[in-house]
This record gives sequence, C-alpha cells and structure tokens, in this order.
Amino acid sequence: EVSLLEAFEHSPHRDVWRRAGTLRAAKGDLFHTNTIEVLDGRIAKRVPAFAKGHWLVSMRVLDAIAIVDPRRRVVTWTLSGPFHGQHDPEIVDGGNLLVFDNGAGLRSRVLEIDPATGEIVWQYRGSRDHPFHSALLGAAQRLPNGNTLVTESEYGRAFEVDRAGEIVWEYHNPERAGPGGELIATLPELVRLPANFPIGWADAAP
Repeated sequence: EVSLLEAFEHSPHRDVWRRAGTLRAAKGDLFHTNTIEVLDGRIAKRVPAFAKGHWLVSMRVLDAIAIVDPRRRVVTWTLSGPFHGQHDPEIVDGGNLLVFDNGAGLRSRVLEIDPATGEIVWQYRGSRDHPFHSALLGAAQRLPNGNTLVTESEYGRAFEVDRAGEIVWEYHNPERAGPGGELIATLPELVRLPANFPIGWADAAP
C-alpha cells in the first residue's frame, strides 16, 4: 500500500498537487486516480523514471500523469498538461505515451506524447464539423496496424482512426433510454481483441 499524497510530499514534485485551487476544487478527492499500470521497463534506457516495476498513474483532478517508485514510495516523474481531466495513458510501440485528453471545453483529443521531452508528436481532435467529446471516462488503444481505437464514452461511440486522421471504422451503442430515446448508454471502453481470442467458457477450456 502506497499513499500518493506521501509519495508526492517526499519527492521534488510536491508542487504538482499543491497548485492553487486544487484542494478547494477537489472536494475531498485530491487525485481522482483513474489509471495505474505496472511498467515493464521497455523505455527505461531513454527515460530512467520508467523503470521496470514502477507505476504509471493518471490523476484526473491534477491534470497530471506521474511515475511512482513503489519501493521508495516516491514520485519520480510527472507530466502536467497539455491535457485536462485525462484518462487511460499507456506506453505504445516506439516508447511514447498515448493519452485520452478529455478537454476543458467541448472537444476532446487523443495525444501521443514523447515522455522524454513532453512534445506532442501526434494528435487527433476530430474536425470542425465532426468533433468528439467525453467529459468523463474515455479511452484510446493503439492497434497493431498503427491505427488508434478511440472510445468516446459519454456518447456511446467508438471509432478507429488512422495516422492521417481518417475514421476507418465506427460503432454507436444502440442502447437508448428515456422519452424519445435521448439518453445514450455509456460505453466505458472498447478494446480490440485478436481474432483467436476465446469468446466463451467452452473456447477457454483446455
């Protein structure tokens, strides 16, 4: 068990959670941690903080992503912005971070960020005519073909976009409720599974 608060306080990154207004806005939830991943160390040579066994943590309230060393119980790396209320950071092939940026306005983005520099190396934000937005939840998965699967959770939509920003596949949750069906069932996350993935108990049995 590791206290995030203590991990920040015992590190050079303590000011990340002490920013003006954070405690007032959080209303008891200092971090709203929505993702934790145990790192495999694949990019540790380039970014030492991403060592094997360290934790990649997303904190929505802080608009920040951090690396925690669970043995020393300290935060060793942070990235704040250019995202807001983010979800689902993950390391993709090539060593970058893929992040669902929920966004402060009415538009969300998917960002690919170089963790060594903080530079955005690729992003998808929809278009003027067809933006996408999810104030809550949201996810992004880099597929083996290089495309990105995006879950626009609040609107029950998922879509696959290529590197050029073209949508090549799309799904809308058909479940509706309320008068006139105006309430759309939330889609927390859609994940692409391989074709040989077992789909039932019979398939999974030895």
